[in-house]
Amino acid sequence: MYGNRSYSLYAAVLSLVVLSAAHAASTVTPAAAKAPLGSSFPGPLWQLVNPNGGTASVSNGHLFLNVPGGSNHEALLSPNEAVQVVQPIGNVDFDISIKIDSALVATDASMSEGLMVLADKKDFITFAVGTNGTGISLSAHKVTGGVAATVFEDSSFREYQTPLYLRLSRTGAAYMAYYSVDGVVWVEVGSFTNVPVPTLIGPFASNYNPTPSKAVPVVMAINWFDIL
Repeated sequence: MYGNRSYSLYAAVLSLVVLSAAHAASTVTPAAAKAPLGSSFPGPLWQLVNPNGGTASVSNGHLFLNVPGGSNHEALLSPNEAVQVVQPIGNVDFDISIKIDSALVATDASMSEGLMVLADKKDFITFAVGTNGTGISLSAHKVTGGVAATVFEDSSFREYQTPLYLRLSRTGAAYMAYYSVDGVVWVEVGSFTNVPVPTLIGPFASNYNPTPSKAVPVVMAINWFDIL
């Protein structure tokens, strides 16, 4: 399943285009009709979106998303301030997955790591694992017009382990979300509909604290972005 990645399409060095907050907020436009591309993240395919700061780098075969501590970088509170690395896609069906090699600590408050599918800055989907200070959760959210709604949530995700694989598929307006602990056997955790046409897709990481100065840093390590 994972032996046919077309990594030769991309350069051997990281070349992420950084979109400033103002630029990212105003220039997301529909992509030409094309499917997502599998990648190990180097090359010009990917864009770093970091409205409130944060960095991305490729090292040792992983993409690292670095979310600074001491300030919030929350996806679900308008505006979306999560650290994102995204590629443009068209109005096509897809079935994609990521392997997350970084470990979450349950006692850290309000961190999230996962996948984001964006129509624009106020209309998008998140599917992620996260922390709440006492445990690990697995959840999906729809953000419509800047307002977030929970699609599903397992607030005590007992199957969590490292590494963890997340998968999201789209057929028209229908989406299905899965997780796996080995990248072979997939467990469906939810299905939902979302009408807005996606234009960007990729991994994201976020943090949040009611007292922003206490927000913890996040380092998300992703081994690959794959097409199933």
